[in-house]
Amino acid sequence: MKRILLIAVAAVTLTACNNSKSDHTHAAHAAQEDQEKDAVTDQTKTKGAGVVDTIVKVALVETAAKTKTDAAVAKNRSLDEVYSAYFELKDALARDNGQAAQQAAQKMQAAVAKIDAAKLEAATAVAWKQYQRKLAFDTEHIAGIDENEHQREHFVTLSKNMYALLKVLRPDAPVYYQHCPMYNEGKGAHWLSKQEAIDNPYMGKSMSTCGSTVETIQ
Repeated sequence: MKRILLIAVAAVTLTACNNSKSDHTHAAHAAQEDQEKDAVTDQTKTKGAGVVDTIVKVALVETAAKTKTDAAVAKNRSLDEVYSAYFELKDALARDNGQAAQQAAQKMQAAVAKIDAAKLEAATAVAWKQYQRKLAFDTEHIAGIDENEHQREHFVTLSKNMYALLKVLRPDAPVYYQHCPMYNEGKGAHWLSKQEAIDNPYMGKSMSTCGSTVETIQ
């Protein structure tokens, strides 16, 4: 009888141990699964954060590039009005048309006056401040008269300053720096043109093709 009782007790003890081991094993597996899930979650968060950072960086680069492009476009548009009026003035003088030259000078005078250096890029602003008053001086004088010879006297210095400005603020399209050897009793003078073909603003219709291109600015 005692032997039977001992065997029964041993069997119960063994069963309890086995159940305990099974519970521990299950708990260990559960803990490991939780750790693996946490690791996957952390990796997902890290990857997600990396993607967001990349998107933000790309957006910042694109915004900076657009801002720079917009500033360049604004600069070109404001100066284009000055260039356009100058070339219109040059063409009027080449036709000996004092009134048309006067009107073109008025346009250029207004274009020069309305450019705010504070809104230009730093390098552009420095160059513009250097020549704005000089351009304003000659356009004001040409705009106030319709007599060609006096207009041409101011056109000499106007062209000189326009050339210096264009050497700093390069134009989008080629501009031709041209020379007339006959003007002012052979002393000569320069002007700027959009066309390579000579159309002399100093000699007018009498010698419209006199001169040559000495430099291409681009």
